[in-house]
Amino acid sequence: MKLNKAINILNKKGYLILENLLNKKKTKIFKIKLEKILKKRLKNKEVIGHYDNQVLYNYFKDDKSLLSLIHFPKVDLILKKILEPNYVLQSTSAQNRIKGKISKKINLKKKYLIGSTWHTDSRYLNNIRLNEGFSYLVIIALDSFTKKNGPTQFIENSFKNRIRPKRRLKNSYKELIMKEGSVCIMDTGMWHRAGKSSLNSRWSIFSIYSGWFVKPYHNFQNFLHKNKIQKKYKKLLHYYSQPPDISEMRDTVTSK
Repeated sequence: MKLNKAINILNKKGYLILENLLNKKKTKIFKIKLEKILKKRLKNKEVIGHYDNQVLYNYFKDDKSLLSLIHFPKVDLILKKILEPNYVLQSTSAQNRIKGKISKKINLKKKYLIGSTWHTDSRYLNNIRLNEGFSYLVIIALDSFTKKNGPTQFIENSFKNRIRPKRRLKNSYKELIMKEGSVCIMDTGMWHRAGKSSLNSRWSIFSIYSGWFVKPYHNFQNFLHKNKIQKKYKKLLHYYSQPPDISEMRDTVTSK
């Protein structure tokens, strides 16, 4: 799909699905690595979400090869146009909405269900959401999103609505159906919620991207200083958009 056509669809519908960005060999490798991280974090009694929804924030800190999941050349071209060249990562997590994977005999630390009610991932000032196009959610289907494994649900055209959605609504909704290896770019203003957990695996990556001036969910600086990271990932992880020291005179955004 040509760049301008992709951006027109995204601006009109609020979401865009790009198929086959990952082949099944790669999705299998990524899922094996995520399963390994899940076991490690469980063993170390770290926060991993809920029995019915496993969540691994910043999975790449356990395995740097997973940084490739926050940067796809085709997605990068689109985000540079609809946001700006200096756009950054606001947050990223790997999720699997599967029941029965973790025994309820295990005492989970700070268990929580993520995104189970209607919400947006955009930002509000005085209870009014910032305009559409402020930030974008990138969803990677490491497993196919089907009607049998709790696909993400969303209300079409809701990204144009600037009020907060009620947590519980009875509106009609659409399900995000995607093939394994596909990627969805969605305006964070879209009203959406997680589908119901099932007995089927649904590994996925949920990342939010915004302008360089938006504060990330987590501070990546220690990770960046302790590891040798490629420049394209350092840019996404706010390495080049840190405010200058209190006595330093320079622009916030740098290239060094």
